[in-house]
Amino acid sequence: MPKIDYMKMISIFSKTLNMETIDVKFINNSTDKLEITLGGEAKQERRFELTLSDFSISLTFPVDFLSAKEFDTWHSIFEYEMEQAFLMNVGLHVEKDLSRYILKMKL
Repeated sequence: MPKIDYMKMISIFSKTLNMETIDVKFINNSTDKLEITLGGEAKQERRFELTLSDFSISLTFPVDFLSAKEFDTWHSIFEYEMEQAFLMNVGLHVEKDLSRYILKMKL
């Protein structure tokens, strides 16, 4: 099975947040951790972290970025868009701690 197309996932992430992808770069010369910078008109630039493995992706972002209600709405839209893009059910598992959301996806 091929690795997950993380650029497609980043595109869906930025689309569902109504932001533009400004920069994508690997962190500390690694091949499995990316820093994504999103921004837009009248929107502050924000950084997110993406961790890759052969058959899964973890997306991490600050909990203060979206309120609980906004997160629930966004999460449903994001999951739908991912399923449409990958033409399969996408298993999204959400973890939340005091400072961040972590979405883990297995394809």
